This record gives sequence, C-alpha cells and structure tokens, in this order.
Amino acid sequence: MIDTEQIASEVLVTTRPKYLGEVVSQEASEDNGWHTHDFGQLVSASYGSMYVGTSNRVLLLSPAMVVWIPPDSEHWLRYASSNEMLYVDVNRDEASHLGGSPRIMGMTPLLSALMLATLPEASSSRTKHHTDALHDLLLHELLAAGDVPLSIAIPQDKRIRGFAEAALADPGSITSVDTWFAKAAASRKTVERLFVTETGMTPSRWLRHARILHAISRLTAGEKVASVAFDMGYESSSAFSYMFRRTIGLSPRDFCP
Repeated sequence: MIDTEQIASEVLVTTRPKYLGEVVSQEASEDNGWHTHDFGQLVSASYGSMYVGTSNRVLLLSPAMVVWIPPDSEHWLRYASSNEMLYVDVNRDEASHLGGSPRIMGMTPLLSALMLATLPEASSSRTKHHTDALHDLLLHELLAAGDVPLSIAIPQDKRIRGFAEAALADPGSITSVDTWFAKAAASRKTVERLFVTETGMTPSRWLRHARILHAISRLTAGEKVASVAFDMGYESSSAFSYMFRRTIGLSPRDFCP
C-alpha cells in the first residue's frame, strides 16, 4: 500500500528552498512548548530577546546573535520581551552543513542582510542564479561565524534541577549560594559536586552565567544598565560591567538597543 503521507513529506523536503525567511512579532511571556521541525532553523531578532531550551541547555537570543536549531532537535521557545523575530527555515540537505547541535553565533551586518534576503518579498524579483549565489554566500558566512557563550547547561539531577530552574527565572533574588541551597535535600558538598559533574561549573559560576542571561534579556528590552545591575544585586554599574566583561568578553552596553 502506498504511504501518501510519507510521499508528501519527502516531496516537501526535496522541494523546500535552501533558505526561506519569515518575520514574526511576539509578545513577552509567550511560550512555545517542546517541539521539533523536519528542517533546520536560524533565528535572529530585530529587537527583544528569546530563550531557546534544548534537552540539557538554555540559550539566549538577542539582536546581536543568531541561533541555529538543527532538524529534529527537540526544543522550546520563551519570549523574554516583546520582540520581532526573523525565522529562516533551512532544508535538510543544506542543514547538514551547519552541524547537528544548537549553537549561538555572533551577528554581523553582512549575515543580517543575507538572512533578510531569504524573505519571499526580497527574493521574488531575483533570478535563480542570483538567489543561489546569495544562498551560497549565506552558508559561508554561517560557517565562518564565531560562537558566543550565551547558553547554560541545565542539570538533570532532581536534587538540584529545581534550584537551577528557579535561579534562571529570577537570579537577582538569590543573595548568596548558601541561601540558594538552604532547603536542598543534599549537603553543600554534594550540591557542588553535582553542579560540576552536570554543568561543568561550580554553583557560583553557574549563577553568574544565569545572571548574565537574565540581564541581557532585560537590556535588550530597553532597561538601563544601572537598573539591571542594582536588581542583580550589584552595588554599582561598574562592578556589574566588570563581571559581565570578565565572563563573556562583552560589555552590557553591547546589548542595549
């Protein structure tokens, strides 16, 4: 018996353009639960920010970044602020060149222009040869793009996972590692060992990265550096900026609109 659904799926995969863009506006706190695509996807932001969750990591997208999500990669999306996103679908054959793991890449003016060129309205008047040349250049730019350390591992052990998720949601409410784990069902030594084993970081370093992700989501929404620094528990914006640069090599102002 002929499987018409499978044939239709195969035809769609083979006829899908290498790259096809779409601009979508979303409101803060909108949430797309766990899902997958049979194609890859590049996501960039005109403004605002978005969290992308995978099986064991959370990545943060800001206007200075591009997120790559491979085909069949289970993930969820949460919009940290009102935003406008550019989604570029990548067919399975082309996606094979971009790697099998989600990653965050730095945005450049050329990369941004090439991604916008995948929108249907931008490509309707071009010849196929012209479009193919732009797609080839886009692939080269993506392969050359540098990774940006804006992701954090989520521990799977139930003794610490809940603490990690709470800290990621509101890291500014945690005044110290001692208060963070005051109600943990394991000793401080066990908690530290679990964090290092499952995330590659000590709890204090993991919390510092969680604070940076949270801070960037607020900075890209237009909040002032001084206000974010104070809410993150820092006595001055200079101390906050020093921690920020030391951790990811960028200034908080790099993420301000």
